[in-house]
Amino acid sequence: MRVNRWKMTLMLTMCSLLLFLTACGGGGTGDNSATPGPAVNADNLSGVVKFAVFSYPVDDGIDPVTGSNVKGMKTMLKPFLDKHPKLTVEYIEVPQDNRKAKFQSLLLSGSVDVLILDSSIDFYNQGFLMPLDDYLKRDNWKQNYYDSLWLDKERFTNATDGKVMALPGIVNTSTVMYDKQIFDDWGVAPLSDKPTAQEILEKAAKLTGINPKTGKQTYGMYYDPRSSSHMMLDYFSDGNGVQLGETDWANFGNSKLNFNNPQIKKSLQTLIDMNSSLPPGYEIGRGFENWGKVENNVAICLWCSKTDEILKNKLQDRYVVTKGVRDKNGKTSYGTAQTYTMAKDTKNPEAAWQVLKYITGAEGQKAIYDNYKYLPSWKNADWVSEKDNPYAKQLLTVVEDTKNVLFPPIMFSLIRPWMAELISRANHGQKYDLTAEMADIQEKINKWVEEQKVIDASKNKK
Repeated sequence: MRVNRWKMTLMLTMCSLLLFLTACGGGGTGDNSATPGPAVNADNLSGVVKFAVFSYPVDDGIDPVTGSNVKGMKTMLKPFLDKHPKLTVEYIEVPQDNRKAKFQSLLLSGSVDVLILDSSIDFYNQGFLMPLDDYLKRDNWKQNYYDSLWLDKERFTNATDGKVMALPGIVNTSTVMYDKQIFDDWGVAPLSDKPTAQEILEKAAKLTGINPKTGKQTYGMYYDPRSSSHMMLDYFSDGNGVQLGETDWANFGNSKLNFNNPQIKKSLQTLIDMNSSLPPGYEIGRGFENWGKVENNVAICLWCSKTDEILKNKLQDRYVVTKGVRDKNGKTSYGTAQTYTMAKDTKNPEAAWQVLKYITGAEGQKAIYDNYKYLPSWKNADWVSEKDNPYAKQLLTVVEDTKNVLFPPIMFSLIRPWMAELISRANHGQKYDLTAEMADIQEKINKWVEEQKVIDASKNKK
C-alpha cells in the first residue's frame, strides 16, 4: 500500500506540472469502453453519484452579475432526486482558479462520476472519460441536441475514434453585433446578416472619426486581443479560415503544425492594420465601456456575446446581432456548448448517466434557463422566451450554422499571448519584424511538438 500511495502522489505531481501538455496517461482512447445495461435499470437508481460542479454554485445564492436570487445545482437536481429516493448526489465544488488540475486530480483518484468541463478531449485521450455512444443509442438521445454541436471535436466527438465524449449543456456562442444608430449617423448601410470579414473592415473604417450627427468620436469596431486574437486570425483570413496544419489530438507529437506561412502572415498584418479603427486601449480591454448604453461610441463588436447591458437599457432595437463572419463556404463561427462528461471509472455508471441526461436534458436546461437565462443546446426548447432575450433566436441560429474552429493547446499557451503582445507593440508605434518573429514562433512550435513525442511515449506505454 505504501508503494501505491507513493505512485499516486508522484502521478499527481507530474500531472500538475505537465497538465497543459496533456501529460498523464490513463490508458488511451482504446481503453474507454462501457456496455450499458437495460434502460429499465434507470427506474430503480440507488447508491451515490459524485458530481464535480464548475461554473454554477452548489447551493442557492445571489448571482454576482445580475444581483438576482438563483438556485444552485442541488436545487436544480432536486426534482430528479425526488423521483429516485435511493440515490444520493454528492457535490464537489470546483473553483475557477486551477480548475483543470482539480479535474485531473479527481479523475486520477477515481473520486468523481460526473463533471462539467471546459473541454473533454485531453481527459478523454488520457482514458479518463466514458464514451457515451452506447448510452445515446440505447436511449435514442443524441438527436435532441443541435446537430452542429457534435462537430466540435474538442468537447463532444473525438477526432481519433469518432466516439462521443460528452453531452452538451448550455450554449456558448459569440458572434458579431453592431450599433445601428452609429451606422445611421454616418449614413453607412447596416452589416449584412452574415457579413464577410472584408465588409466589416471596409465599414469599420468608414465609421471611425467624428460622428457627423453627434460631433463625438466614434470607432469602427472592438475586440480584445488577449482573449480572442486567435478567432480574429481565423476571421480575417480571406474567408479561408486559419490553416495551422494537422493536429493529432490523441498524440500531439504526431502533429504537423505550420504557423509560419504566407496566409497567416497576411492575417496578422490585417490585425495590425485594423488598429486605426479600434479605440485607444483596446489591446488591454479598454474603450468598450459604453457598449450597450445610449452613449456608446463603438460601431461593431467582434466576438461579442454580452447583451445584459443592452437589455437592461432596453436598447435591443438599436443593437443588432448578426450570424457571425461568413467564410468562403458560407459557414460562420463560433458556437458550441458547455461540456458534461462521465468518468470511465465510475462505480455507478447507470446512475451517473441518468444524472448526466437530466441536467443536460429538457428539465435540467430549463431549470438553468429559468435561473440564469442561459440559452439551451436542447433543440425543442419551447421555454425560451423572446421577451426574456430578444437575441435568443438569432444566437441559436448562429449555433445551428457554426463551423467550429479547433486550435491545438499551444495556440493558447504561446501563440495567442504573442499575438496580443505583437498587436500592442504595433499599436504603440514600436518596431516589429513579422517575418523574424513568425519564424521564431515556428521554432518554438516545433520544439513543443518534439516535447509531446516524449509525453506521448510515456502516456501510451502499456
